[in-house]
Amino acid sequence: MTQKILQVPYGTRDFLPGEAKAKKIIENSLMKIFDIWGYAQVETPTLEYLDTFAVAGQASVDNFQFFDRDNRILTMRSDMTTPLARMVATRLPEASLQRLFYLSQVFRHEEAQAGRQCEFTQAGIEMMGASGASADAEVVALAIKALQETGLPNFTISMGHIKFIEGLAEEAQFTVEQTLALKRCLITHNAVELDNLLAATRVEGKIASVLRRLLFLHGGVELLQDMQGLVDNAKSRNALQNLLTIYSLCESYGVASYISFDLSLLRSFDYYTGMIFEGYTPGMGYSICGGGRYDSMMASFGRECPATGFSLGIDRIMLALKRNTSVDNKAEFAYLVAYSEGKLNEAIAAAMELRTQGVSAKLAEQALEQDEAEDALATNDCCRCLYIGK
Repeated sequence: MTQKILQVPYGTRDFLPGEAKAKKIIENSLMKIFDIWGYAQVETPTLEYLDTFAVAGQASVDNFQFFDRDNRILTMRSDMTTPLARMVATRLPEASLQRLFYLSQVFRHEEAQAGRQCEFTQAGIEMMGASGASADAEVVALAIKALQETGLPNFTISMGHIKFIEGLAEEAQFTVEQTLALKRCLITHNAVELDNLLAATRVEGKIASVLRRLLFLHGGVELLQDMQGLVDNAKSRNALQNLLTIYSLCESYGVASYISFDLSLLRSFDYYTGMIFEGYTPGMGYSICGGGRYDSMMASFGRECPATGFSLGIDRIMLALKRNTSVDNKAEFAYLVAYSEGKLNEAIAAAMELRTQGVSAKLAEQALEQDEAEDALATNDCCRCLYIGK
């Protein structure tokens, strides 16, 4: 029993003083840039009814679930998009554009490893009530600016489009089951299964060639231009044109150099209906941010409303910064105010004056000689010593 109570639950972690400070700095910088871009902060309950996620098609065994006193099933939120869609549909005015941001804890059953926890912090934005490429471009540009704000030295935004994949499946005359199998191959990056699927469905011609290459359709804006001559269905062509328009607008934002394209990209949540994207940084085998357009979710809550947004994984960004030695996890304070015997009152006054000026000051716990005070700087995590002597 003693051993158990000295541990944290599976998939959770402690943030030590320096880590907690570094995390808060990142969070504050993100909140500031979201505010500058005109997004208003909102909060939703940690607990939601499981029915809320079920209505949106997101009830999953990955959720933590509980019973309340009325035997209704509660769940700890496993993402923030669904609760925000519920909130906007039920609490905010119709026919109005909502730019919202959040900074929240999220909970999922995960196989705990570096970058994957059962409890983690997400920051993100949702633009609800906006359709069209201009809204998507704003979301992508803000995601890039937010990642820049965290101090990440190197990252890439990989962009795709769900309608491009759906158009290919329709052109190949796939059944619903075959389309789902195609999407599973793409999510798991399973080229062997994709080849088996194409062999079983006996797809031929130009569409077969495109589908065989689908997992490898990565590149710059020229990829989109090339693919327009290789697909015959309107849905895929329109998706490619939509990506080209978003890219052009991102050039106006000055962020297009961060963008590449992955036409096989799919995200694990199945509510996306248009452009989708993920952010990656070298040395990390998983995304640090992701988002896209989801125009159908709000209808689940009784209100038609186009929407687009993204989320950033704070814990993953911190890990990436640590691996790039771009974050200092040491807790530091400006001054150690030390004092000799009989000078405690003067030292208190000096410390309070520094604090009034907005300068961090830690008061020595006992009287010290001046050389002892200098030696105590490191153990007190202070940069300078203000010594009050006789």
